[in-house]
Amino acid sequence: MKGLSELLGLTGKRDDMPSSVSWGAVLTASGKHIYAGTVPHAEVQRRRAANRRARASRRINRTSR
Repeated sequence: MKGLSELLGLTGKRDDMPSSVSWGAVLTASGKHIYAGTVPHAEVQRRRAANRRARASRRINRTSR
């Protein structure tokens, strides 16, 4: 199995550091969820609830102008 460096075509030079687009492509290709078990379930739920509140607030702010 290839390592991440090989998948991204890195040579180890500083200019070869992967961009966020490269990391996004790797995550997408891996088929894993973005948190991939690195964040406790309660934290994921808290973040999602905060995102829902923020979206609702933006929606209200857009219509009240």
